[in-house]
Amino acid sequence: MVGSRAAGLARTPMKIKPIAAPRLYQRIAEEIARLIDQGTFKPGARLPAERDLARQMQVSRSSLREALSALELGGRVEIRLGSGVYVLAGRKTDAAQPVLSEVSPFDVLRARRLVESEAAALAARHATPAQIDSMRAAFTRLAADLRARRKISPADREFHLGIARASGNSALALVIDRLWEERTFALDARMDQLFVIHDRTRDRIGEHRAILDAIRARDPTAARRAMRRHLTNIERQRMLILRGGA
Repeated sequence: MVGSRAAGLARTPMKIKPIAAPRLYQRIAEEIARLIDQGTFKPGARLPAERDLARQMQVSRSSLREALSALELGGRVEIRLGSGVYVLAGRKTDAAQPVLSEVSPFDVLRARRLVESEAAALAARHATPAQIDSMRAAFTRLAADLRARRKISPADREFHLGIARASGNSALALVIDRLWEERTFALDARMDQLFVIHDRTRDRIGEHRAILDAIRARDPTAARRAMRRHLTNIERQRMLILRGGA
């Protein structure tokens, strides 16, 4: 009798609200926090597999991953790489209280891929010798920081903004600078931290070197391709952050 009742409960679908709104990842985080607060997901429990949770909430897995990172920043869950996402015991809070951008980090990456790829192509045509020397110096500092496994390297931004300025288009440089400002928010910083854990040091150095080499060779097509490949790889790796818990 008890077994039958338990089986019936197991077949009962959880009441999870579909999500459809601007600032999607924040709304997803709020819904998962609500489920935690009402006891659907209990402290210490592992959240459902990513693909199942995304399907029930009718959202993309990339938006769900952003929401889970936001929840971790809010102290609601713990992301254990290769294992999954676990509910933490604690007070009820607003899931998005940490300093979060209203813009999805993945949307920022996709916008960067569009505009920075063209900036690299323009830089290959217009960069002055002094600007190329500045990029080379930034690359050298970035490579050293990556080899030292520093989570944040100011030289990364210097390298990319140096390319933007070398494009010869001040409006394009302004847009790229604003996109990089989005990376200072807590959620993006946490995703960067998880990204570093995956240890892409050699790949990241090689990708930046390819961009620099193409600009130095005055090859716009190669520069555009190298920048696009670099930013595509960043997005792909971030999408894999929680794959172990999928």
